[in-house]
Amino acid sequence: MAELILPENQNYSCHGCGGCCWLYEVVVTEEERQRIIGQGWSQSDGIPAGRKLVRRTGGIFSRRWALARRSDGACIFLNEKGLCRIHAKFGEPAKPLVCRLYPFVLYPVGDRIAVSLRFSCPSVAGSRGIPIREHRAEITEFCQLGAAAPTFGPPAISRGEKLDWPDTMSVVARLGSLLAGDGSTPLALRVTHALLVAEMLGQAKFDKVRGERLEELLGTLVEAVPEETARGLDPAPLAPAKVQLRMLVAQYAPRHPLMVVGLGYRARAAAARLRMVRGQGMTPQLHEGLPPVAFDDLEKPRQCSHPEIDALFARYFQGRLQGMSFCGPACYGLGVSEGFVRLMLTYPVLLYLTRWSAIGQGRSAASVSDAELAVTLVDHKHGYSPLLGSGSVARMARWLMQNRQIQALSAWYAR
Repeated sequence: MAELILPENQNYSCHGCGGCCWLYEVVVTEEERQRIIGQGWSQSDGIPAGRKLVRRTGGIFSRRWALARRSDGACIFLNEKGLCRIHAKFGEPAKPLVCRLYPFVLYPVGDRIAVSLRFSCPSVAGSRGIPIREHRAEITEFCQLGAAAPTFGPPAISRGEKLDWPDTMSVVARLGSLLAGDGSTPLALRVTHALLVAEMLGQAKFDKVRGERLEELLGTLVEAVPEETARGLDPAPLAPAKVQLRMLVAQYAPRHPLMVVGLGYRARAAAARLRMVRGQGMTPQLHEGLPPVAFDDLEKPRQCSHPEIDALFARYFQGRLQGMSFCGPACYGLGVSEGFVRLMLTYPVLLYLTRWSAIGQGRSAASVSDAELAVTLVDHKHGYSPLLGSGSVARMARWLMQNRQIQALSAWYAR
C-alpha cells in the first residue's frame, strides 16, 4: 500500500450538515446504480412514488449516471433530518464511493498518495472533529477501492521546466513553509514573500539544478525575499485591480444547488456581476450569508487579519499545497508557479468576503466565523469552476502578478 501524506494541524468529523447533499452532483458507477435500484426503495422510506432514483447526466447521449435530485435541488436520499437515507437503512458502505470519500481528495505523488480535504465542508474549515491521522484506516480503504486520482507525472514548475517528484515536492514544501511562518509575521506579508519566490521560480532554469543544488537555490531565494520586499510596496492597490478583484468575488461567492439554476437565476447573476464591476452603492446579495452592504464600507479598515483568521487561511493554503490540489490535473493543468499564484490570488478574495460577512452581521471587526464562510465559498469553486480556469482569468492573474497587485490587494483588505 502506498504511503499516505496526511494534512497537518487538521481535524475532521462529519457533523451531518447535509451541505454536500445539496451542492454536488453524485455520479455513480453502473454497479452502484444497479445496487441502489435493487435496494427496494418505496414511499414508506420517504421516496416519492414514481420518482427515479438515478438519472442520466452529461447530455442525451451520455452513459454517465448520477443520483436523482428533489425539486428543491437536494439529493433524493437526503431525509428530513439532513441525513442520508442509504446510510441510515443499509450502513455507510452501501453509499456511493464518491459520497463516502467526501471531503477527502486523494492524489498520487510518485509512489505516495497526498491526502487533502475540501474546505467547502464547514467541519473541515472549522477543523472540527478528530485528527486526520485517525482516519487513516478508512482513507486506506478508499485507496484500495480505487478512489485515488489516476497516476500523473509531476506538474511543470513553469513553462518548459520540469523536475522529478521529490524535487517538485521540495519546491512545494518550501512555498508552504513561507506561508506557515512562525506566527509572528502577518499572513499578508507571508503571502508577499511567497509570491516573490514563486515569481523567481517561474523565471528560473532547472537544467542542472537538482537535489542539493535545488535546495541551495531555494534557500538563496528565501533569504533574498525580505530584502526585495523592503524595497517598497504601495499598500494602495490600483483602481483596475480592485475592479478585477470584485469580478473574482462575484464568481466565488454564489453557491447553490445545481437544480435551482435556471434562466431567471442566470439573469439575476449577470445583473449582480455588473453591480460588482461598478462597485457603487450597495452590493448585490450573492449568498445568504452576505447581505447587501455599502461598497464604501468594504474599503474602510476593519481588522480582517488577526492570528486566528491568519491561521485558518494558512491552514487552507497549506492543505491545498500539501495535497497538490493547487496545480496540475487537479487545478486547470497549471504549473507549480502559476498554480501557486492563482492560489494566492484567492487570499484577497477571502479577505473581501470576510469583510463583507462581518459588515453584513454588524461587526466592527471580522471574526473567525466570517473567515470560515469565506473559505467554504472559495474552496467550492477554486479548481472546479470552468470560468475560473478560463484564459480571461489567466490573463487577469498575470496582470495582477506582474504589477504586484495581488500583494497590494492583500495588504489593503487585511488592514
